Amino acid sequence: MMSIDYRELRARLRIQDVLHWMNWRAIRQGGDQLRGRCPLCSASAKDQTSSNTSSGSVHRTFSVHTQRNLYRCFRCHSSGNALDLWAAYRQLPIYDAAKEIQIRLDGNKQP
Repeated sequence: MMSIDYRELRARLRIQDVLHWMNWRAIRQGGDQLRGRCPLCSASAKDQTSSNTSSGSVHRTFSVHTQRNLYRCFRCHSSGNALDLWAAYRQLPIYDAAKEIQIRLDGNKQP
């Protein structure tokens, strides 16, 4: 059974890497903050376009603070760190998500 040091894993993991694995693209950037469409909200929310809402706010509900390695969606109220984001996105328990991430990070090491 794989042993996981969550503290070390969280220190190594950058939220930008998780967003890249998810193919997420920011709609708006400002300093160390990114905004865009929430990858965790229901499929029906993902299908909405800005023409369906007067302000198009459905596209800017997801906020990422890269310096703090945190995210928050103001629509579905999900929030957390990079590990939490991967677990929620993959719909996995935190241990299984941590195993996947550890394999990804260790697989990127050059011998």
